[in-house]
Amino acid sequence: MVRNVKVKLNLKGLNELMRSAPVQAKVNEEAGRIKARAGDKFQVHPSPHRYTARAFVEAKKGKKLTDADRQRLLEALGAAKE
Repeated sequence: MVRNVKVKLNLKGLNELMRSAPVQAKVNEEAGRIKARAGDKFQVHPSPHRYTARAFVEAKKGKKLTDADRQRLLEALGAAKE
């Protein structure tokens, strides 16, 4: 068995990969699925970071959310984990 294996990450390359267009597209796609499950009062807001791809699912401007709307968003987030 091999012992004391050292791994050195290329952080610059890893960051380039994590914020690349294909990764951002995948993140946006998953955020779109969450938004679709949550309902029409929500929108996807892509927000790439300098180190990684990101996207938010947030309430549309001017939409008043009820507790039921918030619960649907929480359930949609929970379904995304599965």
